[in-house]
Amino acid sequence: MNDIVAKPVVKNKFWIVEESGEKIATIQAIDEGGVAYVHDDQREVFSNIKLLSKKYNIEFVKFEKTKPAENKIYEIYGYPTPHRPHNVLFDVQKHLPIFTKTAKSKSYFCAGYYIIKFNHNWARAYCPKAITLNRYEYQGPFKTQESMSEQLRKVNGQ
Repeated sequence: MNDIVAKPVVKNKFWIVEESGEKIATIQAIDEGGVAYVHDDQREVFSNIKLLSKKYNIEFVKFEKTKPAENKIYEIYGYPTPHRPHNVLFDVQKHLPIFTKTAKSKSYFCAGYYIIKFNHNWARAYCPKAITLNRYEYQGPFKTQESMSEQLRKVNGQ
């Protein structure tokens, strides 16, 4: 099998060329027609992909649309979140399940459902940023959307 492979990034417009898993070049479609092959600080122009493929023995991988992620629900201390949690904490004073979306992130979110008071109006929130809950009056966390909606009806006097 050929170990020089062009993987599409943008269908019929841009490819990353790899050899044995290492990036060695890029290919990009040109407005005037043809493609430009950029490698080793050089830029070569070809009138079509077949000529480029033949010269460098490059195998083009078929473009595949990325499938939407499954709607997996994670839990932090019993509270739902659609994001895979990292750096999980529990704020004991405020009773908040806190997490980040990536291991290196410094942006903290709170798992669960909330109602937050913005400008005298209560709004629904699902996994809001922790800083939002520090700045505004809120109620929660709630484990279900139904319990949050019930509390929202109560505070709105309905």
